[in-house]
Amino acid sequence: MSSLKQPIIGVFVDHQVIIVLNKQKDKFKSYHRIAELAKSSREAGVTLYFFSFKNFDFRQKLIFGTYFDKGSKKWKQTYYPLPHVLYNRCAGGGASKLIVEHILDILDEHQVIKVNSKSYFDKWEVYQDLSQIPEVSKYLPYSVMYKKDSDLKKFLKRNNEVYLKGVRGGRGKWIFRIRKLPNGDFEYGYHGNNMVIVEVKRWDDLVQIIHKFYGKRKFIIQKAINLMTLQDSKIDFRAELQRDGKGELEIIGVCARIGKGKSPITIHSSAYPIEYFFKEFLHYSEEEVNELMGRINEFLVTIYHALEKVYGLFGEIGIDFGIDQDGEIWFIEPNSKSAKVSLMKAYDQETFHKAFLNPVLFSKYLYKKRKEEISKKNSSKSIDRHRDHDGEGGNNGEA
Repeated sequence: MSSLKQPIIGVFVDHQVIIVLNKQKDKFKSYHRIAELAKSSREAGVTLYFFSFKNFDFRQKLIFGTYFDKGSKKWKQTYYPLPHVLYNRCAGGGASKLIVEHILDILDEHQVIKVNSKSYFDKWEVYQDLSQIPEVSKYLPYSVMYKKDSDLKKFLKRNNEVYLKGVRGGRGKWIFRIRKLPNGDFEYGYHGNNMVIVEVKRWDDLVQIIHKFYGKRKFIIQKAINLMTLQDSKIDFRAELQRDGKGELEIIGVCARIGKGKSPITIHSSAYPIEYFFKEFLHYSEEEVNELMGRINEFLVTIYHALEKVYGLFGEIGIDFGIDQDGEIWFIEPNSKSAKVSLMKAYDQETFHKAFLNPVLFSKYLYKKRKEEISKKNSSKSIDRHRDHDGEGGNNGEA
């Protein structure tokens, strides 16, 4: 690694992002996030570049990175060494999956520090792991792995509404809701390009549709949370938690997401700061909001620390959760690559910017911490060498 006083941060992104940046385009959905990171790097005084799997030089172990040149106000490219810190924002699916994994392996071999110790969460692994932690298990809706069709049949005997969820995938993908209707029929719903809600009479037809929907993907069966609603819209919440430049955990914002009417999920929802939502939409008193926020904050910190206990240090996690009709809090899922869409909708520019400055400052913190550890180790080795040398001298003198 380089001996520079400031870290080099490499932001791993999908190749399409690199293409549009170098065409100097700014009208694409992730541009705000890219621009905020570039701005944050200047504030923090670090070197930051963006790269995709196509920018990695395997032979020379160099990266053809894209950076924002403040002088010309243009995106430019140049060769960089491997970064000190990796901020992984790459989806890494499809044909590039194996190449992405190979790059991540190389960065691990070169001991590149990671902002997040895990680049994705497997829903089934998370459920199994967190179930073992008593202070967390009470927040988890009961789930099982879908191994055979009879697993779902048993589940539906005990529950009138269940969710199927792909073990991988976020942003509402691979979520399939099933309701058992009073007449014995089934209603299923999911969100593809559009919202789909359909009724079927026969069990065999439902099973066939499920297998067609998931293909070879693994998925779990999860008990539906009786989420609070506003008219006929479901409400859930996205919290953004991050570590700052001192490594301290901070709740950046908690967004209430109001889904579209009858939608099985809250994707493409409107979003509001949680305190505002409870006061203005549900008319909670100041005292009621404070009591609720106390419970929510305790829940969020407990979940974050539990995930770190199992998987290692994280610079940021987006935590989805629900509150049921009885006011109980339920954990839905963690996100290691939150797009911060709800945060941008709900909060002001200052809060949104902070959500991108924090990962940069945390990267700087991790880099300094690593340098101090190396310095201590080298100092300790130096002391040991002197001790060995002094010991040998003493023995020779006594002889």
